Amino acid sequence: MNIFKREFKANLKALVIWCLAYAGMMGIASVEFSVYNDQADEVNQFLESLPEALQQAFGMDGLRLDIPEGYYGYLAGFIILASCIYATLLGAQILSREINKRTAETTFTLPVTRQHMVSWKLAVAVLNCFILTAVTFAGTLAAFSPYEMSADFIKGVGVYMLIILLLEMFFLGMGLLISMLLKRHKRTGSIAASITVGVYFLSFIAKINENTEFLKYFTPFEFFPAPEVVNGRELETFGFIIAPLATATFFFAAYRLVRFKDL
Repeated sequence: MNIFKREFKANLKALVIWCLAYAGMMGIASVEFSVYNDQADEVNQFLESLPEALQQAFGMDGLRLDIPEGYYGYLAGFIILASCIYATLLGAQILSREINKRTAETTFTLPVTRQHMVSWKLAVAVLNCFILTAVTFAGTLAAFSPYEMSADFIKGVGVYMLIILLLEMFFLGMGLLISMLLKRHKRTGSIAASITVGVYFLSFIAKINENTEFLKYFTPFEFFPAPEVVNGRELETFGFIIAPLATATFFFAAYRLVRFKDL
């Protein structure tokens, strides 16, 4: 339990900053939505005037930005990207931070196994993801509270928060595995975050035309499109298979590699 407390304290400042940033983002979103809400006709005409490929790339085809369901479908892409970058960094820093601060020799020579140590650190990372997602959910409801929110919208946002948590676990595991594979530990965080952003932009390419649509199977950001989730539409099943399977693989491989990692 001491490991858990020490790790939570070490991550607390960053968690508070991320939570404040999310609260600020939702505050700005509330102001922006009020503009769209007041100028519905002009905004929808502008959206319809955009090239179809651009609408599809940004997931705005068929969206109405003057209603909470439509605006959140547009906003959700930025929320899930930021959340997954946060989870990636948490996973990447579990090992690299100890090495960079030259505390690994002390920490990993305690009378516990390396897997035990990593498990406590992962428990803190998972808790932090839960907290950030809860703040995001509360911030979303607060941002749209001045406007008319249907029960279906609140339910859709709640389901989308669960999707975000699922993908956070995916990228948490990916970040941890990357830290096990790389030897340049000072660059682990930036490399892992760059891969996450690259995977996100892959989802843009997948939506450009039919020839690139197959790429959606290689980016988890396309597994659960926000407009479909928030509006309660049926999702394709492959995401519910690939995401948990890949996440389990990441964690399994990381736990195997940590036994032999040169610290």
